[in-house]
Amino acid sequence: MTSSDSPAEGVSTAADSNEAPFDDVITLSTSNDGDGTVTVTVVGEVDTFTAPVLRASLDTQLEQQPKALVIDLCGVQFLGSAGLAVLVETQKSARTRDVALRLVANTRAVTRPLEVTGLIDLFTIADRA
Repeated sequence: MTSSDSPAEGVSTAADSNEAPFDDVITLSTSNDGDGTVTVTVVGEVDTFTAPVLRASLDTQLEQQPKALVIDLCGVQFLGSAGLAVLVETQKSARTRDVALRLVANTRAVTRPLEVTGLIDLFTIADRA
């Protein structure tokens, strides 16, 4: 089962897309694998303008109390400080709700900011979903 979040101005969402259209900054898609794990796939840039959309999507998923939440960041080309803040806040919220959180990150655009800030140790990180 796949669903997508509501688009916001300047931001697109797609149900089964792994590539952001050229003129869009971020694409979010959400899928549920049936065993209680929800995956939010992020493609594009996570910055000051797009981070609130990502935060809203992740908050919505956490409110559903999934068994686990996977954030697939393999398609992220830029992860700014606002995106890092969203990830930290999501980790705290997931922990409070007893939801396992895992990041899927295999690109330097994502792993480097996490390493430089020392935040990488806060997360369970896999290199594929």
